[in-house]
Amino acid sequence: MRFTPFLFLLSTLLLASPKEMSSFTSSFEQRIVNEQGKTILYKGALWAAKPQNALWLYQAPIQKSVYINGKELTIVEPVLEQVTIKSLGNEIDFLEILKKAKRVDNDHYTTTLNGIIYTLTFKNDVLTTIGYRDNYDNHVTIKFLNPTINGSIETKRFKPAYPSDFDLLRDR
Repeated sequence: MRFTPFLFLLSTLLLASPKEMSSFTSSFEQRIVNEQGKTILYKGALWAAKPQNALWLYQAPIQKSVYINGKELTIVEPVLEQVTIKSLGNEIDFLEILKKAKRVDNDHYTTTLNGIIYTLTFKNDVLTTIGYRDNYDNHVTIKFLNPTINGSIETKRFKPAYPSDFDLLRDR
């Protein structure tokens, strides 16, 4: 769950490129490298739409769905047959984050949240990569492989879906 605040942050930053965006979709690769050089590579797909909706669909090496709807986060983990619902509260003031994002050069921006520096890379005004070092000193890079902006996304995609017999945990 330690990536939960970052996923919420990222879902808002996706809509913060130099070009106005109302939606963002892409497959992605998320690489996490620890201090010893051990690497974990996650693959999946992302759909994000204003005002604050996102679905991170992790497909490998595990299956997991992370839904962000406004200030609530739902994580569906089929292997565990478990659903976790968390209220995000006021942990992240994304309007402040967007205000703080500074242009480094034509394609790069940085912003800092809770002492963590995030580097955002854009190509032709489309977000292509986000990198940061987390609180556990892991280097995390998320690469967007085929980003599309302002495409149509059905709002029902952001409604969490899971079997009724999954264990339901509420973390409020």
